[in-house]
Amino acid sequence: KAMVEVFPQLAGTHVDYCWGGLVDMSMDRMVHAGEHDGLFYSLGYSGHGVQMATHMGKQMAEQLNGTTDANPWRDLPFQRIPGHFGPPWFLPFAGAYYKFKDLVK
Repeated sequence: KAMVEVFPQLAGTHVDYCWGGLVDMSMDRMVHAGEHDGLFYSLGYSGHGVQMATHMGKQMAEQLNGTTDANPWRDLPFQRIPGHFGPPWFLPFAGAYYKFKDLVK
């Protein structure tokens, strides 16, 4: 229903598949990339994985080749979510809420 409100030309179009996976979010919504104990990482694309991961793949390859300043987020510290410990228990409830919204269109 919301899709047709934005794109009325799609009225009557059937959606075969939709993506409903997990979205990687860092607390500050920033990419975090670097090296920890010999492991190189790049994560936290916060819903912008396609373009950012492509860019950061190149940047991290440059870092592995010795160009340490190729990583623009090399010194960005991780922020922890205050009071959150363990697995994200709330995600199944959020998913169920949106499934319900889809059912009642």
